[in-house]
Amino acid sequence: MRTPDRPGALLRTAAAAALLCLPASGQTNLLKNAGFEEGQGKRAAHWEPAKTAGKKGVAERSDERAHSGRYSLRISPNKNNRGSDITSDPIGAGQGFPAKEFLGRRVTVSAWLSASDGATATVAVYAIGRSGPRFVELNRASSPGEWERLSAELEIPASGIDFLVVLCLAKGTSGHAVIDDVSLTMEGSAAAAPPPAGETVTQGGRAVIRVDASRVVREIPRQLYGANIEWIWDANGIWDAGADRLQPEIVSLTRELGPSLLRFPGGIFSDFYQWRDGIGPRGRRKQTAHSPSGGESVHRFGTDEALEFARQAGGELLITVNVATGTPQEAAAWVRYVNGQGRRVTYWEVGNEVYVKDNSPHSKASTMTPEEYAAKFIEFSRAMKAADPGIKVGALGEENYGNAYRSYPGWTEMVLQRAAPEMDFIAVHNGYAPAIVSERGLSTGDVYRAMLAAPAQIAQSLEALSRKIAQAAPEHSGRIRIAVTEWGPYFQVTPAGKWVDHHKTLAAALYTASALKVFIEQPRMEIANAFKLVDPLYMGWIGKRAGQYVPTAGYYAMQLFTRHFGNRLVRSQASGPAFDSPAVGWVREARNVPVLDVVSSLDNTGRTLYVTVINKDLTNDVTAAVEVAGIGIGGRAAVHTLNGTSADANTGTEPFQAPGVKWARQAEFEPGGRFSEGGGGEIQLQRTGISADSRFEYRFPAHSITAFELSTK
Repeated sequence: MRTPDRPGALLRTAAAAALLCLPASGQTNLLKNAGFEEGQGKRAAHWEPAKTAGKKGVAERSDERAHSGRYSLRISPNKNNRGSDITSDPIGAGQGFPAKEFLGRRVTVSAWLSASDGATATVAVYAIGRSGPRFVELNRASSPGEWERLSAELEIPASGIDFLVVLCLAKGTSGHAVIDDVSLTMEGSAAAAPPPAGETVTQGGRAVIRVDASRVVREIPRQLYGANIEWIWDANGIWDAGADRLQPEIVSLTRELGPSLLRFPGGIFSDFYQWRDGIGPRGRRKQTAHSPSGGESVHRFGTDEALEFARQAGGELLITVNVATGTPQEAAAWVRYVNGQGRRVTYWEVGNEVYVKDNSPHSKASTMTPEEYAAKFIEFSRAMKAADPGIKVGALGEENYGNAYRSYPGWTEMVLQRAAPEMDFIAVHNGYAPAIVSERGLSTGDVYRAMLAAPAQIAQSLEALSRKIAQAAPEHSGRIRIAVTEWGPYFQVTPAGKWVDHHKTLAAALYTASALKVFIEQPRMEIANAFKLVDPLYMGWIGKRAGQYVPTAGYYAMQLFTRHFGNRLVRSQASGPAFDSPAVGWVREARNVPVLDVVSSLDNTGRTLYVTVINKDLTNDVTAAVEVAGIGIGGRAAVHTLNGTSADANTGTEPFQAPGVKWARQAEFEPGGRFSEGGGGEIQLQRTGISADSRFEYRFPAHSITAFELSTK
């Protein structure tokens, strides 16, 4: 949410009444009539309504529903309640205080909130004066019948502030916001009561980030920064059929992104791909079906085009061979074709998701049991390594995390027990989130919080997979690596879904960075391929806006690692505020998820320390003390910050408009949703500089990724 550059009418009204609300020393709650029990009729005593917002709805004391006592504040906005920030004067009421008693101190605000039918209940604290407004907000999106207690802290500057204002608001143009038991306490006064067990608490606050540069954990495999490309539809635009060449804009953007390992010829499409259809003169290549479920393309983008694209982009290929409808002999011939004159492809994967059993046409044509797959894998691996003994061959594991369905729960153990001697890595796809199954009762905040809680669950899943490798294949455990050959922010697959296109948002970019941290820190991880590089639908790092190819927010998140991160992982950890999230889709309910994620590294020379910090708080900045041990830090440091206008901000890439396909209106994040405003100025990757030594403080903006490049002594 953007900070208002001028106080709205409600702020001015509440501030003008400040003399009525002088703080009393030692008072637990500085607000008068915090539970709205006092008043005459529908007017709540001591709460000043906005004098210019009367046409925007009704704010009244109500006995229809209360968290405690008999009354609450019920705010009902109407169609005139436009805008998402305080300068728009949303309907509400407030109390004001002279700032003198608060200067240089910290205040805590809390409240019980509920909302329904499109409204968002908001309680905000604003510090107003010459130094500009400072604020925190508590926001509860529509959740009929549910109360939630939220709290947050605000540091008040030591000077330049004239008034402190507490506001109870409703955002939106319909429905009802209900607010009760509002509390404002000051550092040194009695603390507000803790929330009951099970309540979600979202709060800002201070944190500590500790980095020990003397403890190098491992070399970071470059292959973790990979992506997927597909052969269909001219590789989703990578091939310019009209000019008979690679699309220059995509080549340039991919080279700037710097992916290391491009998985080809696709996910599901690889299990029906006949590689010989994609070689030879392009004018004589066939048109074939993508898979049994429909769609056809001419094979203009085949093996040689994919190899050339990877070369121009500065990466390599990982090839997935057809285990479902192909043969070991065809796979071995493909290895000879690619590597006969020198090894151009090292990593080869046998099959895609042949463990999925869902009665779809492609599933019926490709699904097999773990016993069948293990037997086939052995044949394929031996034939392929006979063609080139130096390649690395990967088998499929079925290791979905959280609430994701698994057709064959014992798949991974069976494949490891039978085929471990023939495999170099095991490939899984347990890196998607949140994978919404049902939209019922969800807010965008719920969806985003669950997505941002998912990386911790993915880490647990990968650790469990590592233990399975050790237990099921002890003789080969030391050399078998893990690959996550498909992963990424994933919401829905149907155009009717109201979050289907949120892959491109800033919140999804935070997930991208947090998942990369997990992969970097997992000792067995060697390969990761994001899904996917380019997509005309809704899952690409590169998309189209007004006919031009442009990056999405996730592109920039990955670029922070490919361009502004080292290759030697060092110890780092963050402590500070945390959040809870509900169960959403494949993501289980989570408690006490750290708001800050940190991952750190050194370059080969040891002269540069990289510290990347992800602030998952979608509404609040977090101030942290950064402490570096084991190495000297001095002088200027470069700071690269990825941020945007809101958690759902995006660069405005557009899903493909096909005849008969209607994309649903997408949900927006509250407060201050910007999804529908996507464009060139909504996402920023900025470079600044700071002075830093071995201990410094930094304020991490809400919904941001910050990458430090610190020079060592």
